[in-house]
This record gives sequence, C-alpha cells and structure tokens, in this order.
Amino acid sequence: MDTLSFDLLKLGYHIGLAVLVGGGLVVGSAAAPAIFRAVRSRGEAANVFAGVLARYDGLAILALLVVALTTVLRAVAFEEDPGDLRIATRWVALAHMGATTLYGSVWANPVARAIRRQTPGFDDLPETDPRRREFAALHERSRRALSAVVLFGLVAIFLS
Repeated sequence: MDTLSFDLLKLGYHIGLAVLVGGGLVVGSAAAPAIFRAVRSRGEAANVFAGVLARYDGLAILALLVVALTTVLRAVAFEEDPGDLRIATRWVALAHMGATTLYGSVWANPVARAIRRQTPGFDDLPETDPRRREFAALHERSRRALSAVVLFGLVAIFLS
C-alpha cells in the first residue's frame, strides 16, 4: 500500500507541475502569439487572450494547490530528508514557483484585466496615460512571473 500511496502522490505532483509548466509554455509561447496574429484588432485580441488567461489562472491556482498538498504529504508520509541538497533545492524551486504563480494568477493578471475592462476606449488611450502605463507594467511583471513559473517548475520536475 505504501507504494500505491507514494505513486498516487507522485502522480498528483507531476500532473500539477505539468499544468503549470506545460500550460505556461502553451499560453506564453503559442496561444498569445497565435491570437494576436489571427484576430483583426489588437483590442479584440487582448479581450480574447484575457479570457484564455483567466481560465489558465484558475487552473494554475488549482494545480499549485495540488503540487503543494502532494509535496507536503510526500515529505510527511515518506520522510524526505530536508538536509538532502536535491530535496532542499526542489523545495526552494517549488516555493519560488508558488510565489510567482500566486503573484501572476491572483494579483497581476486580474488587476490588469480589471484595468482594461473598466477603462472605456482603453486601446485609444495615449501611451502616457497612467492606466496604460500601469497595465503595461503589470503585463510585463506577469510575463516575467509566468517565465519564472516555467523555469522553477522545470527545476522541480528535474529534481523529483
């Protein structure tokens, strides 16, 4: 039974990481460029992509909860040694991945979507408008956070 329990925890852990890493790669490197190329106006493309990103954010939060839960259960039930460099490094990578996932999916993306949604004629505003600048800053930080999620997730997968 210990083997089955461990295998189920490992499966949940890897599925959660697959959603975070694979989803981040797909959203950032495939979906966004394809949507912005295919849709006529930048504003329409932004609205379509905002819907895609909102759904990904929900999945990312759920996947992060699965990864956190399975990681803790694995450590408690199977007595991982936190003094082991591989395990300690994996935990650090997971902590950073969790923080950047939460930053992007709970803060930056929802706030950026709200700015865009609550600002009539957002795409017609000058680049110097404070709302455009705030949106651009959130967008850039969100993009960096998603890249960090993928990078730290890959480290966690490698060390698992």
